[in-house]
Amino acid sequence: MIHSLVRKRNALLTTAVLSAFTLPAYAADADADPLQVKTDAIVVTASRTEQMLRESPASAEVITRKDIDRMGAENLVQALRLAAGIDVRENGMVGNQSAIRGLSTNQTLILIDGRRIRTEDTSQTANYYELQRINMDDVDRIEVVRGAASSLYGADALGGVINIIRKTPKKDSVSVLADWTTRQKDGGIRVERKKRGKWALSSSFKMADIRERGTNATSNMYGDKYFFNIDGRMDLAKNKRVDVFLDYLRENLYMKDSATQGTDYDHDRISTGVTLSGEDKRGSYDLRAYYTYFNKDQNTRNRLTGALSSFDVMKFNSYILDGKRSVQLGDNHLVTFGGEYRVEDMESTRIQGSGTLAREGITNHLGDSTMKYAALYLQDEWCISPKWLLIPSVRWDYNDTFGTEVTEKLGTTYKLSKNTRIKANVGTAYRAPTASELYFDWQHTPNARMVVHIHGNPDLQPEKALNFDLGIEAERGKNFGKLTYFHNKVDDLININTTMIPVFVPTFPPTLHHRLANGVYENVSSATMQGVEAELRRPLGAGFSLRGTYTYLDARDDTTGKRLEGRARHTASLQLSYENPKSGIDAILWNDWTSGYRYSEQVGRASVSRDANLSLMNFVIRKKFSDRFSAYLGIDNIFDKSSKALASDGRIWRTGVRMTF
Repeated sequence: MIHSLVRKRNALLTTAVLSAFTLPAYAADADADPLQVKTDAIVVTASRTEQMLRESPASAEVITRKDIDRMGAENLVQALRLAAGIDVRENGMVGNQSAIRGLSTNQTLILIDGRRIRTEDTSQTANYYELQRINMDDVDRIEVVRGAASSLYGADALGGVINIIRKTPKKDSVSVLADWTTRQKDGGIRVERKKRGKWALSSSFKMADIRERGTNATSNMYGDKYFFNIDGRMDLAKNKRVDVFLDYLRENLYMKDSATQGTDYDHDRISTGVTLSGEDKRGSYDLRAYYTYFNKDQNTRNRLTGALSSFDVMKFNSYILDGKRSVQLGDNHLVTFGGEYRVEDMESTRIQGSGTLAREGITNHLGDSTMKYAALYLQDEWCISPKWLLIPSVRWDYNDTFGTEVTEKLGTTYKLSKNTRIKANVGTAYRAPTASELYFDWQHTPNARMVVHIHGNPDLQPEKALNFDLGIEAERGKNFGKLTYFHNKVDDLININTTMIPVFVPTFPPTLHHRLANGVYENVSSATMQGVEAELRRPLGAGFSLRGTYTYLDARDDTTGKRLEGRARHTASLQLSYENPKSGIDAILWNDWTSGYRYSEQVGRASVSRDANLSLMNFVIRKKFSDRFSAYLGIDNIFDKSSKALASDGRIWRTGVRMTF
């Protein structure tokens, strides 16, 4: 879209950006370079249209299938660990967090092929689980967009978007996959049938057996997961087709809450939908309808007697209709417009209501909530000149509880030279409170010494954000450098204000019997998250390449000036990769650093803020024996380091094989 024009007068700036690459580099064959600059990759999430990564104003990254295979990643958490500017870590009891630029998991929108997949909706669980509810065998690539995206995607996209793009059937094949780690073992099969007549089909099945992590009283969830999906594509005409899908997930998990209590987690999720898409002389279009059903049934029991102490059930239904149209207006404008209508219906023991549900002598609230959303959006990709691309966008959202909200964004790419460009974005974003945050009413007894009572707040206001970023990126040959400053201002952050109340047994001397934790959802006045992201890539020759990423984050409560918890001040990664196509061997050795991770811990009756630091070294080697067979071996956390605050509890060995027939 933007034609390259070289200007000698910009050479000085280019040299400054790429100063880290001034050391000599040995020539390497392009096919043997594991870290080639991927600025020519195609990304669709940033603008809802196909764009070259180098031209897109958004701060985006594409994790390819090749990247996933090289890491031997059997889940999304592992696949995202090498991404720049995203903090992905296991979060103990509630799954995994994926924070972008200081904005937490519930402010990051997770999509599959552009579809929302939200099921859990509290501040603690929204999106946490979803990173473990994806069958990686079906993934073609992952697109990560950093920065506000509400002008295209609406609520929940304050921090950014993670879009998982699944494979489409291209050939006749049967693939058998098996992975083993010290934490879980997986086995699966995928069948692809290329187009015969009008239809092409694919289907996959996978089972994951998650191991118990030791015998400690509070181990993470363990048990079985089952994945099944079927995808079909039918050609209606030369440039018109219908895509259908059906996904099923079953989870049978267990977690030790304490030395005396444990919880069964039985979950089912069904997603299905149909998409009509096509192209004509003026552009492209698609119309999509899809449905998600999620059933949660959790029982907490005494581990010795089996007596029920508490239970939690939820039924969640989501109905979504969306569509978009892209039209080329002359040579310089590509206009995209669309809309969305969404209904989310929930019935849960955590929702306030007049109903009740009894189980084994225990009675809980049973309430329901229905929330409706509608939206319209408009975007123009305006090529002002061969060097300058401008993309304004605006979206109107309606929520039947909070009324209307308008969000805007302006992104631009300006080419200083053939290989150097400036990118800038400024936009607004918002997130409406979920049904749980508004109407939560739940009491849980995780152990004999603790009672937790969480309350919703119907007076909550939507979170609103103003995001800005400015960056420069350039490549010279196969060398690549990128530097970005970002600034996020968020008003009315939704947080839980928790009060710990110790209760004492009247003995002499008095002894602590248990604690009562009361939590209420509240809006925090405002917070600012700002920092710098940097990335450098360089081939070393002989099949070796080096990549480094670094993020500095200053996240503070604007009222108190205190740093926000659950965020690291410094995160960095150094990755050494090797690839030899002739031998079929590739490998990656990388080290992740986390410094100044803010958290709190209980000291007596007081909560004390502390900083945690952690350095983890990891290694994966893969051997491709033929086009039909490959195997890998990996070690996460080679030096067996642990950190409770950063949810690192030791070394992980993993291995796996891939066979295609």
